Amino acid sequence: MNNTWHFLREFESKDLIKQYIKKKYQFTLSSEKALETNSAFKQARSYFESSLNADISVKPVLQYYGVVALSRGLILILDKIARESNIKPSHGLKISNWSAVAKNKKLEDIKIKTSSGTFKELIEATKNVSYFRGSSNYINFQSEFDISESDYEINFKELSYSFPDLKKSIESWLGETIPSVKMESLGHKDGITNIGVRELTYIKDIFPENIFSNIKIEHDGHRHNVSYEGDNWPNISQKWESSFQINGDPYLQPPFTGNIIINEIGKMFAVSFILGTISRYYPTTWMNITNGIEDDRILPFAINFMDLIQEKFPRVILDFLDAPYDND
Repeated sequence: MNNTWHFLREFESKDLIKQYIKKKYQFTLSSEKALETNSAFKQARSYFESSLNADISVKPVLQYYGVVALSRGLILILDKIARESNIKPSHGLKISNWSAVAKNKKLEDIKIKTSSGTFKELIEATKNVSYFRGSSNYINFQSEFDISESDYEINFKELSYSFPDLKKSIESWLGETIPSVKMESLGHKDGITNIGVRELTYIKDIFPENIFSNIKIEHDGHRHNVSYEGDNWPNISQKWESSFQINGDPYLQPPFTGNIIINEIGKMFAVSFILGTISRYYPTTWMNITNGIEDDRILPFAINFMDLIQEKFPRVILDFLDAPYDND
């Protein structure tokens, strides 16, 4: 286990959880809720430890259960009224088109639909906030996205674009280039949003005119400045390792269908759900993939994604626990 878990172990102690809540939120947490919270963190660590050395046949579902347990622990921390008894037991996501995907053998076409459950509770508890590291290994800016009140569908292919560290394996799986560029700067003033980028290759994909109004592009000698009217966010994702391994960078991708924006922890949860669901409920498909019988072009991405989740999902949980930051 990585060093992140050394810090998360604090949340396996009832007394330390109560101390954390008292110091951060200035109220006294009941011992009963503290026990519920530390149970979630303990269970999450056990799932992550089990998934680390588990056979590939069950690794996705074990890891996903760890993701759910950590998410529920975070919800209990962030939501003052949340309890084991009122957090919904459902996952809050379901694959809505498996029959069609099973026929066409294109897993990238999977659609997941939201409903009442852990996914939406996680988005609400985190306020759909993403914390980003820009040319740094420290958080230096954040974004808070709108939360959709109605249910919506998310496409697996669009979700996969959200993990720039895995660009090579995603492009090999999909057989196409990911429309993604590094974001150099972001600002908003007098109703105009300005975003700095080095490349313009995918600008029309990332800033479609039906979403971003009156787009203008200027060059200042160092980078391109893309400006548009309004304060709506582009689709931003974290790249954890750049030219220097410990330094991260934000990247831009095209908006999801319907211009739904999900924070980083939500994107991780959603893809982990997809892989866990295939492994758990459609084991023949998963075994065919892992044994190289059929449709195994997704396998490198799936393995690399699980490696990313193993290391970074606990880190993202800790980011929320350590908030706020100087840039908040």
